[in-house]
Amino acid sequence: MPRTAAGATGTLPDGRINPLSTAVRAGDFVFVSGLMAKDDQGQIVAGDITVQTTAVLARLATVVASAGCTMDDVVKCTVWLTDAVDFPAFNAIYEKTFAPPYPARSAVRGDLLLPGARIELEAVCYRPLA
Repeated sequence: MPRTAAGATGTLPDGRINPLSTAVRAGDFVFVSGLMAKDDQGQIVAGDITVQTTAVLARLATVVASAGCTMDDVVKCTVWLTDAVDFPAFNAIYEKTFAPPYPARSAVRGDLLLPGARIELEAVCYRPLA
């Protein structure tokens, strides 16, 4: 099955290219790499979980659109939060972003690789090619 990349090329905080595809279409599925709340220069957006969740979900909408999908095509999300206390605020924004039936989801607390990041989210979309 052929794979095609979608989305902008990611960069590391020092400006180097991150060796991954932001999203990859494989048949009817699109797999979106973990997204953090980054601005157009690749820097973490400063702010609380509300600000960062809003930024991450906006990035997700842009990435899935670049792969020919919409947020309604998201079938699974995996979320990492640096602080479990942030879960209710994250969940409130997440709930407003997606329509029922909501995507399947896993959410865990964990350390993230970039300083200042409070959330990382990856997703899987399903949109038939034909």
